[in-house]
Amino acid sequence: MKIRTKITLLLSGVIALVVAGMILALVALERRQIAKAESERVSSVMASITRAAGESLSLRDDLLLLSYLRFQMKQAPEIEICLVTRNGYTTILGKVSSDLEYRTVSASVAGETVTVQAGFSKEFLREELRQENMALLAVSLGMAAIGLGLGFAGSVFISRKLSEPVAALSEAAGKLGRGDLDAEVAANGSDEIAELAGAFNNMASNIRESVRAKEDLLSTLTHELNNPLAGLKAYIALLRDPGRIATIADTRQAYETMADAVGQMELTLSNALELFRTSAKPELDLEIVDLAAMAREVTGLYSPVARSSHIDLKLEAPEHGLSITADRKLLRRVMVNLVSNALKYTPERGAISVTLSVKDGCAEFRVADNGYGISKEDQKHLFTKFYRVRGADGKKSKIPGSGLGLAIVKQAIELHRGKIGVESEKGKGSTFIVLLPKSDSGECI
Repeated sequence: MKIRTKITLLLSGVIALVVAGMILALVALERRQIAKAESERVSSVMASITRAAGESLSLRDDLLLLSYLRFQMKQAPEIEICLVTRNGYTTILGKVSSDLEYRTVSASVAGETVTVQAGFSKEFLREELRQENMALLAVSLGMAAIGLGLGFAGSVFISRKLSEPVAALSEAAGKLGRGDLDAEVAANGSDEIAELAGAFNNMASNIRESVRAKEDLLSTLTHELNNPLAGLKAYIALLRDPGRIATIADTRQAYETMADAVGQMELTLSNALELFRTSAKPELDLEIVDLAAMAREVTGLYSPVARSSHIDLKLEAPEHGLSITADRKLLRRVMVNLVSNALKYTPERGAISVTLSVKDGCAEFRVADNGYGISKEDQKHLFTKFYRVRGADGKKSKIPGSGLGLAIVKQAIELHRGKIGVESEKGKGSTFIVLLPKSDSGECI
């Protein structure tokens, strides 16, 4: 059974119970009112007879009372008989034809008393009550029919309004389950269903982003790994045929190229894994880190690469060190990626400077080069996953890399409550500036 049908039946049942309860209460009240009105009518008749008896005594006119009683018996057919007793004599008006209910009244004037006993037909009174109750029942049934009709129409309307968001959620969830990643549902209002719809849309958005990011990652990794793999296969084939290697220098060059290819593959895979780890916002493994010592280690690691391309790689750092509280592995990856990027985008015989200092209570880490530079358009997307800056000729394909390094750098810096920026101009080099709080409770604005 669909939820709309369930809600309709539930609301209809509740409304039916409410209407029935109201009608029953109204009928009971009206029946009491009818019985009370009938009793008051009989009492009113007897009161008028009492007044007529008093006037008859005052005027000493017996015919006045008898005439009034005959008139009253015509006006009130339920009075079948009247017994008038005065001075020991009784006058009978009417005759008994059914079971009667007697009412007696007396009036006294100047020591004289007259007693009137009226007999009311029980059958007539019951018939009157029955007719009144039937009329009441007809009105009550009409009211109940109208109430139930309006209630059912209202329950259908309300059930549709309540079930539509749930049905939409169910449909969207079904689409998402079948692989339709664009499935969404309208989140209108501020109630719990709207909150649920918003949560579903956020979940669907996260799933879309995750799936597409993985697809982009697989596509990028496939491309980035195929290039060095192709080179490795070519050099392995070359080394298998000693006749094709002319000198020891050629052999050394082949091994160096293979080592570079393996290093590039390792960095690409490592960046990809780190990107998804930092996307999940892991707990930082905080410790005291000497940035100066880490910078000397990283620049020393890339010095051979810089020398092979005749690039002047220099480090300026405080001799006494520069300590901060941070995650050592993440921070090292930040430095590795920034220095590695600078080497990629700096031509032969260029220069790269790595500078460490303290600024406004934060540790500042700068990597400056005099390479190709970054256009204003590229700077807008610089820290986006898989985005790669164009080389000197304007083509992205000329620069090796997966486009993951700077995305990792930005996420790692933000996890440390720091910030990163870039100053660059096309053809005039780039400077990446990182600010990090010195303590785990600080923040760089």
